[in-house]
Amino acid sequence: MKPGDILLFKGEDGISKMIAWGTGSKYTHVAVCVSPEMNLAIEAITRGGVRARDIQKIKSEYDVYRVKESYNLESTISHLVSCLNNRYDYLGVIFLGLLKVLSKLGIPLKDIANTWQKDKDYFCSELCYEAFFHGGGLDIVPDVPEADITSPGDIARSNIVEFIGK
Repeated sequence: MKPGDILLFKGEDGISKMIAWGTGSKYTHVAVCVSPEMNLAIEAITRGGVRARDIQKIKSEYDVYRVKESYNLESTISHLVSCLNNRYDYLGVIFLGLLKVLSKLGIPLKDIANTWQKDKDYFCSELCYEAFFHGGGLDIVPDVPEADITSPGDIARSNIVEFIGK
């Protein structure tokens, strides 16, 4: 694993299954490796907000993806670190799920979604996207028009990242 690698998780609980169904993906959570030497990743979770996590203590199954394009790794990690201790964006993630379901019906609601977004509150894929976009200068999901409300599945399907391994 390298700094900047994206960890995509496959959850098995009820909420994870709803996320997987709503987003059309097996992935339900995202973290970003900031230091493999220290086994450290940063993520946004419902219990605790944005926090650092010991990768060796992760019991959930995850896959590792790597960004193929050039970006500013140092600024990406700096952005993640600056977000530590911010709150979890409960309304944003609920609305993301609703948007993904409604988009399956052909109803785009991006403008409404952006009114629900809060500065300094993050859900996992939003944190990952913003770290690479605002920190590193790279849109990791260029084919997703509403990238600021991206899902873990959107990141996995992006042509900007590649699967590295389990």
